[in-house]
Amino acid sequence: MSWDIVGHEKAIEVLARAVADEARRSHAYLFAGPERVGRATVARAFAQALNCTGQDTRPCGECRACRMIAEGKHPDVETMNIGGLCDESEHKDHSKDKSQEIRICQVRRLEHVIYRAPFEGRVRVVIVDPADALTAQAANAFLKTLEEPPEHVVMILITAREAMLPETVRSRCRRVAFGGVGREQIEAALRERWEAEPETAARLARLAQGRLGWAVDALKDNGALDEREEVLDEIEELMAGGDKERFEYARMLGDRYQRNSTAVRDLLGIWSDWWRDVLLTASGKEELALASDRLDTLRSQASQYGVEGAVRALRALQDVQQHLDEHASPTLALEVMLLELPRAAARTR
Repeated sequence: MSWDIVGHEKAIEVLARAVADEARRSHAYLFAGPERVGRATVARAFAQALNCTGQDTRPCGECRACRMIAEGKHPDVETMNIGGLCDESEHKDHSKDKSQEIRICQVRRLEHVIYRAPFEGRVRVVIVDPADALTAQAANAFLKTLEEPPEHVVMILITAREAMLPETVRSRCRRVAFGGVGREQIEAALRERWEAEPETAARLARLAQGRLGWAVDALKDNGALDEREEVLDEIEELMAGGDKERFEYARMLGDRYQRNSTAVRDLLGIWSDWWRDVLLTASGKEELALASDRLDTLRSQASQYGVEGAVRALRALQDVQQHLDEHASPTLALEVMLLELPRAAARTR
């Protein structure tokens, strides 16, 4: 198998050395990079390599340990994420209360687990995904484990918002950076591994912007592309509407954020993609636009808002992400963003 990962060569080189030489192995790693670029996939492969019983390459992908980890069934590989389990009898499963955080009770449960010796593997691996979802209390509790980890444990913290983690947590982890996967690599992988049609593979690779995970999900579920088109339609309608429509949209997104913050962040990512395309079009580089099938609309908005308007919109989108990270009122933050977006009548001539 030999990792069998698309892209991320530098990250894999670091982790492969840690597998080959235990003296190079850290007790905790911080996998930092954009959403859906493959961080969790690499974390799983690292867990396989650490526990692989194959005779030649590690991970082999064929031994019992590799297969169980791939299936999410290995007793010594634990993932702590939003809506996970804890030991409190009143709320053992947070998936039922629509939690948007990793809570201190989940960390306490994890502490009970990791101090036990591995059940059948060499290394007990703990994956925290996303680590930036740890509440302040949970992060402080987890810090104690990072400071005095058992020898048989390797912890992997996965985050797309590194700054949201306390410096005390970050400083105790070895940082492994993840960037996007190249468009050509994504396109080839979609064709060869997932048997995508050449035209589909090319389109998804262009839209993915380095996010192989997004491209694979979109290939398996056409709903992702349909949702993207719906959001682009909403953008066109809102930009043609007034403040009333913008406030109504903000309230709708604010309510949705309370139920599924990740989905709203993904939606805002589509907004950012659109305004990037407007900026490129206004700058005379429309051939680089992602929404190449909407060039007429892009040209119209580029003419109306210009470079200045597109930059203003991108700043507003950047600000709203920061405000959401800082736990501002979602509806209020989204209202401010939408009011900051340019209007045709205010463009610079």
